[in-house]
Amino acid sequence: MALSTELSGVQAAQTDIDTIGNNISNINTVGFKESVANFADLYGSSLQGASGNTATPGQGVTTSSLSQLFSEGTITQTGNPLDISINGNGFFQIQTSSGAAYSRDGAFQLSQNGNLITDSGAMLMGYAASAATSGAGGATSSGFLAPIQVNESNIAPTATQNLNMDVNLPASDAAIDTTAVPFSLSNAASYNESTTTTVYDSLGVSNTFTTYFTKASGSGSPPEWQTHYALNDSSGNLIASGSGPTMTFNSAGTLTAGTGAITVAALPDGAAPLTFNLNFTGSSLSNVAFGVNALNNDGNGGGQFTGVTIGSNGQVTGQYSNGDTKVFGTIALANFANPQGLIAVSDNMWLPSTSSGLPTTGTPGSAGLGNLESATLEGSNVDLSSQLVNLIVAQQAYQANVQGINVEQQDIQRLLTIQ
Repeated sequence: MALSTELSGVQAAQTDIDTIGNNISNINTVGFKESVANFADLYGSSLQGASGNTATPGQGVTTSSLSQLFSEGTITQTGNPLDISINGNGFFQIQTSSGAAYSRDGAFQLSQNGNLITDSGAMLMGYAASAATSGAGGATSSGFLAPIQVNESNIAPTATQNLNMDVNLPASDAAIDTTAVPFSLSNAASYNESTTTTVYDSLGVSNTFTTYFTKASGSGSPPEWQTHYALNDSSGNLIASGSGPTMTFNSAGTLTAGTGAITVAALPDGAAPLTFNLNFTGSSLSNVAFGVNALNNDGNGGGQFTGVTIGSNGQVTGQYSNGDTKVFGTIALANFANPQGLIAVSDNMWLPSTSSGLPTTGTPGSAGLGNLESATLEGSNVDLSSQLVNLIVAQQAYQANVQGINVEQQDIQRLLTIQ
């Protein structure tokens, strides 16, 4: 009996040493979680022992469980935008060839198909961007989970179709007799204010569009404002000029009319004729100095893909050389009612079990899930100093149980020599 008792102690101590050794060997493993061996004593049941008449010694020890500690590891800056750490609760959901798995290892890279993948090739899952939300600031936070895919193709140029300009015109500007002083680009006395912006043709070439504002005398109360324009290429050469929409205001200074089409039939670079709507909606007339309050141009030049950023809310956004952005999707996080019930498998992954419960999925920062930190990685949560101390204790337990076996062996040898 004593030999089996001490043997159980040796086996328990060996399990403890193996667990500590595994912790130490993964001291530099990204997202690794420390394990602890839990032990329970063994007692044989008998009626005598139950009645309390005879004291019965225990029968040794057994390993009751190996529990993982899911405290957060140290977050370290890496400079790689595809490295992601979770600051708080949650796990990345990744798709392996065998099905869904979960991980805290955020060292991702791009596959040849543009998927965000782990070192072992498992794909990171999230919410795909829809056409309605794929522009700058688009939010994707629901629907079926799908692999996050980054499209590295360039953005095609788009000709300007709408130019919306919200300006304030000064009521104190002197009215100009447009009959005596007709508008002329070369005569600054023929207009009161001007502003310059950029419009794009069908080839994505940017051209300078200057709008001139003239307060016309004798044109009503308040006086109407005539607009003119000039379109110049990047070298300053004049491409076209003409009249724009007339702006009228009521006595409160609110715009009552001010929309019109601008058409340039021929462009020197061979682009298609440029036609766009010039809209001054929201503009005002007041005692405030001239200023442009808002400007919106729906055209853009072509853009090359320059990189990707990942926000704290999980949005994966492409960056382009023309300043545009495109949302490719939102990384999803999962959590469990009992994370310690997860089954640890290779490649820094866990699988759910009946003990862990089913995963609940959401976007970072929602429903108790942590936020993401791009260009960082979460290190192992193993404390090397405490592990070394625990290893000494486990080794002493192993040696003590082995010594007990030696004593029992000597006693048995003495019994066998009795004549």
